[in-house]
Amino acid sequence: MNVRTLELPPPLFTALESIGGETLRQKLARLLAGQLRQNLEACEREALDLEIKYGLTHEEFQAQLEAGELGDEFAYDLERDAMRWSDLQAEKQHWLKLLHSVKKLT
Repeated sequence: MNVRTLELPPPLFTALESIGGETLRQKLARLLAGQLRQNLEACEREALDLEIKYGLTHEEFQAQLEAGELGDEFAYDLERDAMRWSDLQAEKQHWLKLLHSVKKLT
């Protein structure tokens, strides 16, 4: 394990003392897990907006897009949404992977 030293100004250290956890490592892990969870939730909300917009799951959207059932797949709005939705799928996996690794430390 790679361990690094971190100097904290007194106000940050005082604030960390109010976070749940027995050790500083556990406290920091809880804070990070909370932020990662917020990132994941924001990602999922945006994906849900696209599911609502199209009335389809991402997989259904991709299948219909490839079959030409949604119109011109190169139309700006459709192509932008397709690219963003794919990016959101990758982003979700990224946040989940980080969250799982940090949760092990809490």
